Amino acid sequence: DVFSVELAPEPRDIIWAKAGQDMVFSYGRKWTANFLLVIGAILWSIPLTAIQAIASVESLSKIRGLQWVDDIVGDYQILLDSYLPVLSLLGLIMLLPIVFEWVATNYEERKTHSDVQKSVMTRYFYFQVCIVFLCSFADCIYWSITM
Repeated sequence: DVFSVELAPEPRDIIWAKAGQDMVFSYGRKWTANFLLVIGAILWSIPLTAIQAIASVESLSKIRGLQWVDDIVGDYQILLDSYLPVLSLLGLIMLLPIVFEWVATNYEERKTHSDVQKSVMTRYFYFQVCIVFLCSFADCIYWSITM
């Protein structure tokens, strides 16, 4: 357990500032980060609900400084009420890779750029699967309660 022998990565791939980090320390942080991200995936419904609650013309017009939104009428109001929640959710989902990269680089202190990218893409994939499952599960629960 003292040495780990594998093919050396390309020198441009190495994050040299993190090259001397202890593998056990990095491994423990990886498990901690994965655990916290699983908890975050489970609690993902909280920001989803908040977005759905606030992303309408009526609720936005109640926020100080956004009263002008209430002046939008007709087809534009219908368009905003239809697409604003979806666009808000997509904006939130776009932030996930940035958060995952920060976790991999600064918290876990991964040693290569390729390892950081692999971590980001793996977590983003699992998060997307969780989002689809969560939305489908919530939809089934909603329809079973209302029936």
